[in-house]
Amino acid sequence: MTIQAVIEQKLAEALAPAHLAVINESNQHNVPPNSETHFKVVVVADAFAGQRKVARHQSVYGLLKDELAGPVHELALH
Repeated sequence: MTIQAVIEQKLAEALAPAHLAVINESNQHNVPPNSETHFKVVVVADAFAGQRKVARHQSVYGLLKDELAGPVHELALH
């Protein structure tokens, strides 16, 4: 399973989002071809209702802590 697929699966299962887009932006950085190190995540979920931006980000970072500790170098959240 690709890193992108793992990210999509974890966020979908935990947040049941109304909208989820995980975009691999690694090709825009100085990394080897076909890398999975830089991602942009756009997620809209009822689970975020009433939370400040920092709390929403912390929630996503917590769900993806293993990926952020390993192969993922950058995660842009929107």
